[in-house]
Amino acid sequence: MFGCNNIHGNNLLAAFRQHLCCLLAFLCVSILTASAQTSDPDPVQLDKAVAYFNSGKYHEALLIFQQLDKRYKLNDRFRAYIGLCYYNEWEYKNATNYLDEVAPRLAVLAPHERSVYYFANAESHFQLQEYKPAISFYEQALTVCYDSEKGEIYYRLGLCYMFGEEWEKARDAYMLSETFFRKHRTATDVEARLAQVVNMRKGCQAKIDEKLAADSIARAKAVEDSLRAIAASIPLDSVITEKPTDTISSKPIVTTPIVDEKKKTPVPPIDDKPEKQKKKQEDVAPINLEDLYKDKVKVEE
Repeated sequence: MFGCNNIHGNNLLAAFRQHLCCLLAFLCVSILTASAQTSDPDPVQLDKAVAYFNSGKYHEALLIFQQLDKRYKLNDRFRAYIGLCYYNEWEYKNATNYLDEVAPRLAVLAPHERSVYYFANAESHFQLQEYKPAISFYEQALTVCYDSEKGEIYYRLGLCYMFGEEWEKARDAYMLSETFFRKHRTATDVEARLAQVVNMRKGCQAKIDEKLAADSIARAKAVEDSLRAIAASIPLDSVITEKPTDTISSKPIVTTPIVDEKKKTPVPPIDDKPEKQKKKQEDVAPINLEDLYKDKVKVEE
């Protein structure tokens, strides 16, 4: 990702340098006028620094700007130029140090001039992988830049959101990038970038779909786990609605002799089913005990 981004970053840097050359040439007169109002102006040195900058000699321009800043404490616009020099020298940390400081005080400048500073600062933070401040300055640049520049800025915003894994925001940024490229740039001019934007948008959408599927599975599992926990917390006996029947076989009731409370002597048990008892004896005993008992009574009598 970073390798591919650096290739396009170099192309963007070349276009950005052209913008700055035009801008600084236009502002050269105002720079000299402003410097003439200082306590000890040095318009020749300022003119020389601007000339170096416009010719792409950023290191030489930076040396002069730094000397002048030390001697005269340059105003916010000149300090922003120092930040631009650091940016073009790929010294992104130093660039952000200057541009972060002066950015809140640049509202008095022309809108498009501010867009150059905001964009350079955003790019510097981006190269430092500081995506949150990069997003902030890209968004500020969108408010004051030309429509023909918004496609590229939205593309960079999409990259920031992708690195933060904010897939929905990245997809939306790429959609806006594609819209501005198609509407405000010629197809041949941005053909390669458009193809890249479309692929990036599709990649983000795939990530969104993948995340939605994973979230759906996670929610289903959470519901299942919740139901299992509820079921485990219910006592088993509260689920059984009928008590189990007693399966123990009933034993025959054994009657004991009734004891007469007065005489304390046992009373023979009452035979309430004599016929059944008699039949049982007939089945078991080979001797007729009843007849024997009667014969015994007769003899005794």
